[in-house]
Amino acid sequence: MNARDFDSLMTKQVSVILVEDEPSTQDHLARVIESSPSLKLLGVASTVQDAYSLLFMTNPDVALIDLGLPDSSGIGVIEWLSKYKPETESLVITAFGDEDHVVRSLEAGASGYLLKDYSNDELVDHILEVANGGSPISPLIARQLLFKMQSDRPYDPNALHRSEQDESQKTSRITDRELKVIQQVARGFTAQEIAQQMGISSHTVATHVKRIYKKLHVHSRSEAVYEATLLGLLDL
Repeated sequence: MNARDFDSLMTKQVSVILVEDEPSTQDHLARVIESSPSLKLLGVASTVQDAYSLLFMTNPDVALIDLGLPDSSGIGVIEWLSKYKPETESLVITAFGDEDHVVRSLEAGASGYLLKDYSNDELVDHILEVANGGSPISPLIARQLLFKMQSDRPYDPNALHRSEQDESQKTSRITDRELKVIQQVARGFTAQEIAQQMGISSHTVATHVKRIYKKLHVHSRSEAVYEATLLGLLDL
């Protein structure tokens, strides 16, 4: 399969359901999804019960879920999806940035966690990212998780030696194309902008990002940039 054939396979629309109760936010997010040629909105729910009803009738690629719903927490929907529809990726979009909500959502099976501070284009990029196996997390949330992991990590006298070996292996596995992508990500370019610069589709960019995450053992753009910086991969 040549690159053009691969890109054509990646142009399939990503189907999305939206679980959001605040009318103006719901309307705005729905319009953002519907305005993107890469996304297809299958339905909107305002409560947990409405979400379950919608999910019985649809099989979305991504469920965009708010946590503060009137009848229960959106975390219940995430848990349900993890158990009954694991092929659907759960992407949290919420105003709750505290550690408890973040950890509970990720433990329930959420593939990403976004605060409501993204531009329309960035939101579309993150939905596509999670549909392609990525785990977008707002930088503030990623920083909190990193601090928590570092503070919870016990002292290991052999960690430095293993870390040097791991870093060498990570660096050797990154391809030239992936290196170019992570460098552009670090500069703040969106997937669509990187695609235009490199002459590839935004879906192919998302696939490169997914592979970078796997090779660097990270779950978000901010973590990938942080890890790439430590490995000396970025020449900004």
